[in-house]
Amino acid sequence: MLNEEEKRLLKNKINTSITDYRNKRKKRRIGYYITAAAAVTIVFFSVRYTNNYQNSSAIKNYVDATDISIDKDGDVKLVLNDKDEVKITEKASSITYSNSGGEVDINNSKKVEQSSENTFNTIIVPYGKRTKITLSEGTKVWLNSGSKLTYPVVFNGDKREVHLTGEAIFDVKHNKKQPFYVVTEDYDIKVLGTVFNVSSYGDDFYTSTALERGSVEIKYQGNSIFGKSSIKITPGTLAIYNNKTKKIRSSRVDVTKYMSWRDGKFIFKKQRMDMIVKKLSRYYNVAISIESEELKKQTFSGHLDLKDSVEKVMEVLKQSTDLKYKIENGKFVIN
Repeated sequence: MLNEEEKRLLKNKINTSITDYRNKRKKRRIGYYITAAAAVTIVFFSVRYTNNYQNSSAIKNYVDATDISIDKDGDVKLVLNDKDEVKITEKASSITYSNSGGEVDINNSKKVEQSSENTFNTIIVPYGKRTKITLSEGTKVWLNSGSKLTYPVVFNGDKREVHLTGEAIFDVKHNKKQPFYVVTEDYDIKVLGTVFNVSSYGDDFYTSTALERGSVEIKYQGNSIFGKSSIKITPGTLAIYNNKTKKIRSSRVDVTKYMSWRDGKFIFKKQRMDMIVKKLSRYYNVAISIESEELKKQTFSGHLDLKDSVEKVMEVLKQSTDLKYKIENGKFVIN
């Protein structure tokens, strides 16, 4: 039987154990609530960020709603406000907007009038054609074959947005208060005033940006739970986004070769033959195929004068490499 002193010590021990147990439970509950709150915050941030990005681009919503397709053949088409079409037959054309956007000059010979209030225009350049556009605020855009550009007639609000499918060179008019955005299916490019090339063809697995002058910020959909990631590049940099892996890489390059088509040349440095053939096929609007898997991987370095016919260009490649080709029903078959 316990005496009074032993009873007192046992009671204190029991009370201490109960207090420690309660404190541990309380700490666990607090830790659980903190962890749960943090998880909710992360999920909310991620959803809000993603939704804001998806809803931020009025021009992307317009492009998705209108779905104006790119014709591989035919004439260049200027589509005014998703309604009227102006066909341009020249192989290389020039389109210039007035400051108000209400007047469009085509090849310095034809003028088109249109409403400039809250309207978008789309220029479609089929294979074998090219065009240069001067937008209403002064930005110049050179569009390569197989490309489409959608843009507002007048840029209102706090930013200037255009949507590109295909390839273009941009010489952006500087305006610090109204940054310029190029929106593609894979990523968005933010600039203030700079010169760069963007290639974002639907049948390529990548989108690339080569920066000649200035600086740009690229926002892309990566693998992060936080949604959009971004990268800034400086002159002499090429950024390539792989739309399958959702990863982007950048490297120092000679950007001249990415700008050269604007001046009627292709400049290649250890470029794979299948990539060269793809570019030539778009530029000249001719079918070119390579039967040999080994030849597809062969590389070529040199200049091709795009003022020459496709036959002459193919002869230059033939003399500089091991390839041979034949023409079957207007199609070049390399073997």
